[in-house]
Amino acid sequence: MSLQSEPRVSAGATFLDYGLATAARLLNSAGMDVEQGAKVLRTMLSRWGDREITQHPEWPSDVCADGSPVEFSAAISDHDVQIRVLVEAVPEEPSTPAAQKSALGLTQALIEDFGAVGDRLAAVSDLFLPSEDPTGFAMMHAAIFTSTGAPEFKVYLNPNANHGMTGSERTHEALDRLGFGKAWESVAAYARRGFDLDRIVYLGLDLSDRPDSRVKVYFRHYDIAPADLDACMEVSAHHEAGLLGEFCRKLTGRTGELRDQPIVSNLTFTDAGGHTPVSATAYVPLWLYAESDRIIRDRVSSVMADIGLPSGRYRSLLNEMARRPLSEGCGIHTYASVRVQQGRPRMTTYWSSELYDRYPPARYQRG
Repeated sequence: MSLQSEPRVSAGATFLDYGLATAARLLNSAGMDVEQGAKVLRTMLSRWGDREITQHPEWPSDVCADGSPVEFSAAISDHDVQIRVLVEAVPEEPSTPAAQKSALGLTQALIEDFGAVGDRLAAVSDLFLPSEDPTGFAMMHAAIFTSTGAPEFKVYLNPNANHGMTGSERTHEALDRLGFGKAWESVAAYARRGFDLDRIVYLGLDLSDRPDSRVKVYFRHYDIAPADLDACMEVSAHHEAGLLGEFCRKLTGRTGELRDQPIVSNLTFTDAGGHTPVSATAYVPLWLYAESDRIIRDRVSSVMADIGLPSGRYRSLLNEMARRPLSEGCGIHTYASVRVQQGRPRMTTYWSSELYDRYPPARYQRG
């Protein structure tokens, strides 16, 4: 079902209005520094945030299922909460070269305003921001907020930035430049069915120079059963086998392959971890597998209770995120992920701004 709806914000509202208000509610609910969050959001939306939110996206973004360029998420463990925001800098005109310009401007602002480190990005920028026949999105930027410490930043790059290289070729070259050339063996083994079915769709880079700074390779998996993906994830040094199948079933109500919307996953590499992935994480799509966000809320709450996480924190944050009754749409929840390290689970739920559609259609179909 796809029912296009009017933007669920007040008439004349801008992206900055929406972003600041939503971030303030979430950060306040999580007991975090609202003023710091506002400063970060103003920078992340500074070059385009004063535009009014229209009925249809001028530049349909890769950030959210309905094309919204702002996504919020919450990562919850038994001892802390992280609030995250992901944006795509909306270009001045609907073209990839203009998107590249907007993305680079935002990257420089994060370096100047918050001390983000762009060395790794600079090493591969010519691969992912090509001047010749660029296509698709250019770059997405994320900020991570915690109750202690300064915000952290990362970027997501497009392996299919033009037709001069395949996504796998571009990612292989990037890993080699970043000092993870041998990690390609793990990437190729993970995509054991081939890069058509296990498609590389993003390269993630932390904008920091710490030893635990991460390089992430993201995949979209077509026609795969969760149990089979779980077996592939054993390439990671710390994978908790057997978790994914039940996690998917409880969240989607489906057994077997999720054909309506494919699962996404990543492999994470760090200098400290060497060429073996330090983690593998799967992201289960939610919006096409329930009739409403209320049903998804109940499923997420149940899963969190099963693995010993405080579902009340999630529900409180969701209440701050939603701007309509949860029964009146199925576009807020986009993905959920879970990871267990040393016996301690962390679950993350991803929330669309839902600026354009309460019932977004399927995206990223094969073909």
